[in-house]
Amino acid sequence: MKKNQIFLWIAMAVFIPSLSINTISAQSPKDIMIKVKKVTKESFNTSIQRIKLSTCKYTISDKRIVCTEESRNKLLESVAKNYGDNKQDSRSVSIIIEPKKEKGVGMLTYEYGEPGKDNDSWIYLPELSKVKRLASSADSNDNSGSFFGSEFSLEDMEDLKINEYTFRILSEEKYKGRDAWVIEYTPNAERAKKSKYSKTISWIDKERYISLKKNIYVHGEPYKQLTMSDIEKIDDVWIAKKLTMNNLSTRTLSIMNMVSVAFDQEISDEFLTTRTLEDFAFRERSLTKFRDNLK
Repeated sequence: MKKNQIFLWIAMAVFIPSLSINTISAQSPKDIMIKVKKVTKESFNTSIQRIKLSTCKYTISDKRIVCTEESRNKLLESVAKNYGDNKQDSRSVSIIIEPKKEKGVGMLTYEYGEPGKDNDSWIYLPELSKVKRLASSADSNDNSGSFFGSEFSLEDMEDLKINEYTFRILSEEKYKGRDAWVIEYTPNAERAKKSKYSKTISWIDKERYISLKKNIYVHGEPYKQLTMSDIEKIDDVWIAKKLTMNNLSTRTLSIMNMVSVAFDQEISDEFLTTRTLEDFAFRERSLTKFRDNLK
C-alpha cells in the first residue's frame, strides 16, 4: 500500500441511524443475531488465512480519508479451529511473517462460547524468547489491547456472546444496495464490567445474515467505525475480504485485507498451543503444508 494512498469515502451524516422502525421485522433482534453467529461460526470447522494489516494516521480532504504518514504494514498468517457441538469454542494462532524485524511475533487465543467465561490469550515476542499470558477480562476492566499494534482491539476480534447483550432493532433500511436491519446491542451488567464499549450498532444483511458495518460507542459517544467490503462466498462461507477500522477519536485507520484463505483443512490440536509460538521449526513445518491449500 503506497504512502498517502488509502482512500475511503465517509459520510458522517449517516453515522447515527434513524430511530424509527420503517417496517416490523418478523424476527426478534436476538434471533437475527443468533443467525448471524451461526453463519460466522458454524459454516466451517477450520480456517487458514494470509492477511495484510495496514495502519496509518489520517486527515480528511474532500470527504476522503487520506493517510498523513507512510502506512505501517504487516503480513500475518492465521490458523483457527472451532470446537464443540455448535462450534461455539475456538482456538487460533496468528503469526507475523513480515516485516522482518517483527517476524515470529505471535498470538494464541482460546475463545469460549459459555457466557461469563473469559477467553485466554498469550503473546510471544522472539526478542524475549518468552510466552506471556495476557490479562483476561476477569482480571482487568480494560479488554481493549491492540491486535498487533492496529486499531483492531482484542475485544473487536472476539465472537459476540449473545447472552451477554440486549438487542433492539432501530430501523430497516438500504445499505450499499443491500436490505439491512440496523440493530443496537448493549452489554449487560456483567459484560459491561469487561468491555470498553457502551454499545454497538450493526447493519445486518437480511439475505446473507452477515454484518456490513458497525458503529462502536464509548460512554455513549461515537468511537470507532468498522466497515466490511469485498464480500464473497468462498467454499460456501460468506466472508468479508476487507475490514476497515476507523478510530474516530485518534484519526487512525487500520485495514485488514485477506490475501488468501482456505477452509476445512486438517489442523492438529497440538498446533494450536504455545508450542507453535515458541518452536520455529515445528511451526514452519505445519505452515508450509497449510500454505499449499491457500486460494
